[in-house]
Amino acid sequence: MESGFLKAFQRTVTCPICMNCFIDPVTLDCGHSFCRPCFCLSWQDIQVLAQCSKCRKTTQRRNLKTNINLKNLASLARKVSLWQFLRSEEQMCEIHRQTKKMFCEVDKSLLCLLCSNSQEHRDHIHCSIEWAAEEHREKLLKKMQSLWEKACENHGNLNMETTRARCWKVSSI
Repeated sequence: MESGFLKAFQRTVTCPICMNCFIDPVTLDCGHSFCRPCFCLSWQDIQVLAQCSKCRKTTQRRNLKTNINLKNLASLARKVSLWQFLRSEEQMCEIHRQTKKMFCEVDKSLLCLLCSNSQEHRDHIHCSIEWAAEEHREKLLKKMQSLWEKACENHGNLNMETTRARCWKVSSI
């Protein structure tokens, strides 16, 4: 029963494009939700209306808002998946036989609490794995948003230059 509920919950917070837990989910006019990066990448032509990849309805909104509730639910689902992953045998510290719960920023590695306090890592910056995952995910989202905005700007510039070139070509004939 519990695993059936968990699977249903995880399906609810899964992006139909990337098939992973939502990252910065946006909801279209039709009610379907997608990761913002997935939706932007699947939106082939910036000048054309966006189309839902589930029902094929079009949407005119360009500045989609993050679905905060869905984002929080997806964050919970990622934490559950992370806990399941960390409980696996291969994620146990080979030296201390403890679960790796810390992330070493310097070495970019997972450590158990005893290893994080060892001579080798004592002077390094550490944080919980959950915090590190969310922090790096947020940084990645900001970079992706910046790239999307740059792509839109470049597309607009390209259209403007294409129009200029056509006008110049017509006037020179």
